Amino acid sequence: MIEQIPRMMLPDWLMSLTAESMIAIPLPLHDILQDSLYYPGAGTDGKPVRWLAGNVYSFVYTDYMVSRSRFLKALNDEQTGFRGYRVLGSRDINEKELTPKGWLPMPPGPFDGNPNVGREHFAQPFAIWVIMERSHDYPSEHGPERFSLLYLCGEGVASYQALYTGNRIKPKILFLIQHGFGGNWTNFEDPDGIFARSVAANPVGFPDWLVGRCRRESALSYWEKYYPGPYIHYLDGGHGFAVWCYSQI
Repeated sequence: MIEQIPRMMLPDWLMSLTAESMIAIPLPLHDILQDSLYYPGAGTDGKPVRWLAGNVYSFVYTDYMVSRSRFLKALNDEQTGFRGYRVLGSRDINEKELTPKGWLPMPPGPFDGNPNVGREHFAQPFAIWVIMERSHDYPSEHGPERFSLLYLCGEGVASYQALYTGNRIKPKILFLIQHGFGGNWTNFEDPDGIFARSVAANPVGFPDWLVGRCRRESALSYWEKYYPGPYIHYLDGGHGFAVWCYSQI
């Protein structure tokens, strides 16, 4: 948990779920998206949970190159997934459940890149909602008792438009730490790029916090609407990371 971001209490909707009720009830889409962390190009990266569980309890990951089998394997592999947690329950989700109001995609501009680049490497689309519970042999200091994970094998820009703008909700945190494998068709960090424009087009506003790679020579964020609030520098495997707060000024 990052102390400078307000801490939340574990929500009742999350603690009341069982493996059986996850299947039986309508998808609690608003609860999943409200006060969530959104991570495009996520792979199976566990860092957001390690750093930010407690600031949020709902994590939304998207990556169009992660297959269903790879994702499911990562859930049970502490080296590639979420150390100290096990699957309490899971459920496949269909498109209608995620976009009950429909949505209008924002087409890319001439300088955004080609969304079809690398299409031969795209995995078969899927969406899974998972509740992870802390293993009994890990203490409470390790992390919260539970967290929610919605995983979409889909493109990060379109997924943001569909999930958040389409449902008139904004995430609490944007997590823009890319893996550098060259698999993203556009630059999520570009302040003039289609991802930034998609975030700005959401009628309910910008996420409260932006987490991204740290520029050692400057405290400036990727996007001008985010400022050091306060500026934080972390080291993880030799890489710097920073947290910025949204300003309406």
